[in-house]
Amino acid sequence: MVNIVIPISVSGIWYPIISQDLERTGSIGLAVILEPFSYATVTEGEGVFINGKSVKIPNIEYLELKLGKVKVQMETSVPLGYGYGISASISLAYALGFSELKGIDRKKAVLLAHESEIVSGNGLGDVVAQYFGRNVVYREKPGFPPHGKIRIFELESDNIYSRPIEAMSTRNIVRTLYLSLNLINEFVREPTIHKFFEVSRKFNESLGFISPYPNSFRKKGLILKLGEPDSNLWIRHRIAQQGAYVE
Repeated sequence: MVNIVIPISVSGIWYPIISQDLERTGSIGLAVILEPFSYATVTEGEGVFINGKSVKIPNIEYLELKLGKVKVQMETSVPLGYGYGISASISLAYALGFSELKGIDRKKAVLLAHESEIVSGNGLGDVVAQYFGRNVVYREKPGFPPHGKIRIFELESDNIYSRPIEAMSTRNIVRTLYLSLNLINEFVREPTIHKFFEVSRKFNESLGFISPYPNSFRKKGLILKLGEPDSNLWIRHRIAQQGAYVE
């Protein structure tokens, strides 16, 4: 039995870069890495379960084909399919757990998790951000290291809240907008948590995703807000100080 701990990742801005080489495919972008962590147990067997419910996603089909079968049981406080990077978390748990159980190279297993997100259309950088990143991650170069490169901004806050609105396919939001590069540069010049929320709001509004709340932005099917909300319908987060790891 292997226990894996994985943070949430919410991308605020992204600029897709597609290559014939999956290692070089990914996105330039910004993401905030958040608690509460998800906790996965990986054992011999098969099937993926989130909070006790069986789930089937294309990522896992790819990993089963490339690695073999294991059983993953994950407990998480946020839903799959809303923009929290949970599909990437599942891939990471599967790959890391398999590497520990079967004795294969951990980095090669995580690369396959990255590939599974790309092939399935479920993400272009969440695996890299969750495993190699923490705090606020700037994906400077797309893809998996060493091709991909990230920079970490050591920002902190325990006053971030999210509200899941609706499940939505990632394919619906993967668009190439040159505005994203300008907004990323704006953040890099002034790397604060307030600026992250400001540029993320501008980017997501350009995609047609509008949040009615101040100091917030809507990413995919969720709203992320800086500062205490006016109801108890929100999930509270703290910026995570480390990425995914094996206990």
